[in-house]
Amino acid sequence: MNEIITVYKIHCVSLRDPSRERENCSLLPWGGDPDWRGRDDGGREYVLPGGYAQGRSPDGGPAVFGPEGNSCELMLHNGCPLLIDREKQMAHLLEPVRKIATYRHLAGLSREALAQKLGVSQKEVFEWENLEKEPDENTLRRLAEALGCKISDFR
Repeated sequence: MNEIITVYKIHCVSLRDPSRERENCSLLPWGGDPDWRGRDDGGREYVLPGGYAQGRSPDGGPAVFGPEGNSCELMLHNGCPLLIDREKQMAHLLEPVRKIATYRHLAGLSREALAQKLGVSQKEVFEWENLEKEPDENTLRRLAEALGCKISDFR
């Protein structure tokens, strides 16, 4: 089974030059920088490609390592985390963990059956499962009840 990691999308603005904005991603939440003002998105879980694993860099921080043990980089590409493996000269677009779909499969329900149970369209369930839309709190509560899990399992 592939390893799951949490990636934080970080948005920051230079305090010295407010016109300079940048977005990047990290295995750590925004920790502050005296020259930048920033925030993170709270982190989302992503699936590492086979053979890749999270570990500790020489400075003690989290890092992703390739199959040969080489350290890899993370960057954003069109708003999505991209894993760069310079050793293999490859880049992998990381896939988000689709928690609602996973719990639906574990509950043995089809997308159609879950939609009927919730009184919504299959399209809405598809959009939630594929992280195209986020259900509101009431819908999350109903989803958790229908799938036999807790709301916190979706976060």
